[in-house]
Amino acid sequence: MAVPAGIVGRMRSTRIFATSPSPRLRVVLALVPCLLGLFIAGLYLAYMQTGESLAKPFQDALWYQAAAVRLNIGHDLYHLAPGDPPVLFVQGVTAPLLSPPPIAVIWRPIVLLPFGFAAWMVACWLAVLGTTFYLVYRTGLPGALVATILAPAIGEQLAAGNVAAFFPGLMVLAWKLRDRELAGVAVGLMAVTKLSPASLGGWLVGSRRWRAVAGAAVTIAAILAITILGAGFTSIREYLDVATSTAPSTASLSGLTGISWLSEATLVVGTLVALALGRWPRWAFTLAVVVSIIGTPSLYLSGWVALLAILAPFSDGPPADESLSQMVA
Repeated sequence: MAVPAGIVGRMRSTRIFATSPSPRLRVVLALVPCLLGLFIAGLYLAYMQTGESLAKPFQDALWYQAAAVRLNIGHDLYHLAPGDPPVLFVQGVTAPLLSPPPIAVIWRPIVLLPFGFAAWMVACWLAVLGTTFYLVYRTGLPGALVATILAPAIGEQLAAGNVAAFFPGLMVLAWKLRDRELAGVAVGLMAVTKLSPASLGGWLVGSRRWRAVAGAAVTIAAILAITILGAGFTSIREYLDVATSTAPSTASLSGLTGISWLSEATLVVGTLVALALGRWPRWAFTLAVVVSIIGTPSLYLSGWVALLAILAPFSDGPPADESLSQMVA
């Protein structure tokens, strides 16, 4: 019986991941990095409640909340005024918000809900842990190894409440729906809230996923329009001033090397290389994911949680325990 070339290619790409012998073992493997991430998150949260910690539990979500409150009372987004909620400043940061203005606009209705903050944190936890469980369940032992190595990043992300908690799931969604507009919607959402995931646009354009490219363009345009209505056009200009005047994090390429432009240059060059790799979409996608992490000057340990998405191309085939005959059938 002749096997179609597409199935043969998929078999080859997933063969190294065919190491999990049963659904029960896959569940156990998937639970390991999830539980380890939860344990590490508990350690982070406990430490954050001590006097030695500079940050507070769910610090990033607290910044979003304060930014939305400033907008709701008609105050400036990137400057504090009397009556604004207190904001924790960290070393090298002079603005009360480092993120692009869309995240504050997204949070404007959230802060009006009595359970809004808790709902955001529950969504963050479900997004990170759910994506981790799914990817490991689909890819078996190698996926469990990757996710376990990333457990410290998972734990810190759970303790931070950053919007990047949704990125692994959105990246997996973009890969799974790569021929549809929804893939572009996922990429557009990430690009307007963190900028560096725009590297995935190189993968979409290079692999000629034009419907997804159109979806990304429409999403970005729509969110920018909503942002101007919800935060004002000046907020975009002020964000650019903040982004260019804020020192890079010590964990970023720019911070590690002292070369101020290295992170941004990596983002641009990596995006172009992902575009050039369009004939090999799996490699292009993987490179775009990595570049979205190392291409930001605001890189912290929690940002590495997006690396989970490199498992997405290996989750396309049947679960890791299915036999060769099942794959061919």
